[in-house]
Amino acid sequence: MEESIDYAGLFPPAELSMRSTVEHFARHRGSPNRWMLARLVVPVKRLEEFDRAAVDLFPKTGSAARDDAWRLTALVSGLHEPALDRELEIIDEFNAAYARKGGTAAVIDAIETRAIDGATVAAGLERIPEGFEAWVEIPWDRDPRGAIAALGGYDAGAKVRTGGTAVAAHPSPEQLALFIDAAAAADVPLKATAGLHHPVRGVNAAVGCDQFGFLGVYVGACLRFHGRLDRAGLVKILEERDAKGFRFDEEGVEWRGHRVSLREIDAARHGFMKTFGSCSFDEPEADLRALGLLPKEAKV
Repeated sequence: MEESIDYAGLFPPAELSMRSTVEHFARHRGSPNRWMLARLVVPVKRLEEFDRAAVDLFPKTGSAARDDAWRLTALVSGLHEPALDRELEIIDEFNAAYARKGGTAAVIDAIETRAIDGATVAAGLERIPEGFEAWVEIPWDRDPRGAIAALGGYDAGAKVRTGGTAVAAHPSPEQLALFIDAAAAADVPLKATAGLHHPVRGVNAAVGCDQFGFLGVYVGACLRFHGRLDRAGLVKILEERDAKGFRFDEEGVEWRGHRVSLREIDAARHGFMKTFGSCSFDEPEADLRALGLLPKEAKV
């Protein structure tokens, strides 16, 4: 799970202020389990607000500031929207400004956008400049296979929304399994976002429905990447409610008789299942600790 969590504290259900979000991100970066943290997610329209809120939290001088840069993911308009071009210019201006500062360090090196369908991908993705990790959110409430296949011709990944604050924002296990299966078939990297606060599937009483577990999504994606699960198997692992169904040891992980080695997990993480967005870092961390998968106490 190295660099697996993109921290999205600005977004529901946490919906923190910008100042609280950057303070949380800075705290997580100083925690013993900071290796799980990847980027901070910020809408491009709030970059000026980020700049003001975070100014006193960066490393100030020396090599630590340059080597320990805050990495950001910028949310931009859809590939079909005219506003995208100006937003990409704002990102360039932001990176150039921080490069000139020298001591303090922040960089946008990933972009998240949206596409309606495969035609939108083909017409719009070339607007994204090289040098960014690009993610395109594809709707799951219609057959996503065409749009995901269209991404196969570009250096970009598919983003799937796995939850939200309303029941209707949650795909069924069958819909999510189709999405993961299609991305694997097209050799397109995958990112998930929303609703993945806990390791296994369970009821979120505040929302009023089941939510997916990040272990089900991650291990399921690894197993599918290596051909150990078909789509029906993906449905079953996404429905898993018992954390004891996952067995971890020094050689790898096993779920209900389906196994991947550490080497295979590493290949799947680099080539397929990259990150998931979460408005909480504390909840996944606490749950993994409760399962005995992280040290109960650790010092920085």
